[in-house]
Amino acid sequence: MKNSLLQYIILYALLACIALVIATLARMFTISLGFDSFTAFVVFIVALAIQVVIYLSIHVVLQNLMLPWIGNGLAKIPYFRNKIEKRHDLIIEETILAEEIEATEEGTLEPKAVEENQNGVIDGLPGVPEQPTLEDIRQEQLQIRIKEQEEKLNIALNYTRKSFVLYLSDKDLDILCQNVQIYINRLDTTGLHPVKVKELTAVDLRHFGWNIWNFFKPREQVEIASFLKIVFPDIFRETEVKSIKRHLKDDELKGVIKIQESL
Repeated sequence: MKNSLLQYIILYALLACIALVIATLARMFTISLGFDSFTAFVVFIVALAIQVVIYLSIHVVLQNLMLPWIGNGLAKIPYFRNKIEKRHDLIIEETILAEEIEATEEGTLEPKAVEENQNGVIDGLPGVPEQPTLEDIRQEQLQIRIKEQEEKLNIALNYTRKSFVLYLSDKDLDILCQNVQIYINRLDTTGLHPVKVKELTAVDLRHFGWNIWNFFKPREQVEIASFLKIVFPDIFRETEVKSIKRHLKDDELKGVIKIQESL
């Protein structure tokens, strides 16, 4: 924060010096033309004002027009899009963590204040907060893990819907999402139901399988290969599970659904 403030001070100081130099040169030029000192001073002030207006105009154009346009252009490039998404996820995680810390502090400080008002001490030790028990810590970590798993599940389901929304009926898309949940939660594969997909090829489906597997690894690739074999029987009718497993990541840049290192 201090470094950022110092950078702004240096930047504005340089801009001010440049503006003063230009205005001074304009004043000297006016005097050289034979005008009086008052006119030269007015020219000096007007030159400063014009420079301020030009700077503010450029700043507004860059801030409101150019930067959003450039940002949208960069967001279309996979490398920058991944960086932006990771930054966005980091900001969300930091916000959630800050809210959890604030809620925890409120939950521990409020009972303390009440007890101090009533007794003046806390268990005979004034000013010493009660330490959380191991069970409290265990439950807190368990809730964090559950929340992380729910977030990953939502990411995988959103990716599934975006990948297949044009190639499955609404009913089959719901079935596919249920199948993905069964795979993620390691439930019995007898609960998997086949769906009929149109226009997509075996390459697309293998890429989809690899992306899901990679997002939830470490998992055995044979599991996702079996998943594809059961869920897309029309496409993989004549393909063995071992063959599906060997070719999950083939032709990374081909097909509608491509290999993604991160969802």
